[in-house]
Amino acid sequence: MSSPGDAGRVDFGFLDRLAAGDRGLMREVLEIFLEEAEGWKARLGDGRGQEAADVIHTLKGSGRAVGAHALGDLCEDWEMGEFEEVDGILSELAQAEAEIRDWLAG
Repeated sequence: MSSPGDAGRVDFGFLDRLAAGDRGLMREVLEIFLEEAEGWKARLGDGRGQEAADVIHTLKGSGRAVGAHALGDLCEDWEMGEFEEVDGILSELAQAEAEIRDWLAG
């Protein structure tokens, strides 16, 4: 299991501080994030339209809330019109999901 301060796509130290060191709460938040991620990916589609915009906005906040700051930043860049494709967001989300699964398995 990664320690709270290990560097990676997800800053578990951030979440540890937010959860006041409560590993049970961290686990619960991360499990919810993974469950929700499946729905977000399904709804994101090709990244066009209001539903995609809503999903990306949600991903921005949810990613940052669990310590996936790069994901949140990419979503913000998309919202600001810096790019239209969602491939980079999906890739970053997949990397964050993998790290979270590893942390939960540890």
